[in-house]
Amino acid sequence: MQSDIAALILAAGASSRMGKPKQLLKLGEKYMLEQVIRLALSAEFTEIVAVVGCHSEQIRRLIPIEDTRFRWTVNPDALMGQSTSLQAGFRALGEGVEGVMVLLGDQPFISEKTIRHIFEEGSSILNETQGSFVIQPSFRGRIGHPVFFVRPPHADILCLQGDQGAKGILGKLDGRIFVPVEDEGTVIDLDTPEDVKQYDFKNEK
Repeated sequence: MQSDIAALILAAGASSRMGKPKQLLKLGEKYMLEQVIRLALSAEFTEIVAVVGCHSEQIRRLIPIEDTRFRWTVNPDALMGQSTSLQAGFRALGEGVEGVMVLLGDQPFISEKTIRHIFEEGSSILNETQGSFVIQPSFRGRIGHPVFFVRPPHADILCLQGDQGAKGILGKLDGRIFVPVEDEGTVIDLDTPEDVKQYDFKNEK
């Protein structure tokens, strides 16, 4: 029996280092956040939630998504750190979801192949074990995203603080699994105009 597996996209930041809303940075024909959402839509998630905060009205207006699996949720506490967006997303999903893949809204260069690969690894572990695990891609020794939570500890996630993200709960899980991939996109995020210039060659993909 197929477990419910959701995608959670964190995109609530203020983009202070970019100087403008990086969620709406144009990469080719798509906005950066739209490109990440389309990546999630390429896999068989039962639902997909994108957490926005800063610039939320503009983002939702400019990125219409018609897939019925997708919805927005707004984090009013976005400036208090990434953990608040993680919490907002998990509240929106509810405790019934057994698998959650967390993607970052500023990592648009991950391949669909990697998304499906991590999805399949997580789905397999869900069906084979009863524990709580985190699965992450590893590109040439560097740990990246997306992060897949198998039976995430909801109560512990809701106790996180500040900008630590999910790091504060890794010790509470039964295991951490690294999946080697040949996908540089798993370790590239776009925070500054210099980042955009450095990786502009990928806009041609």
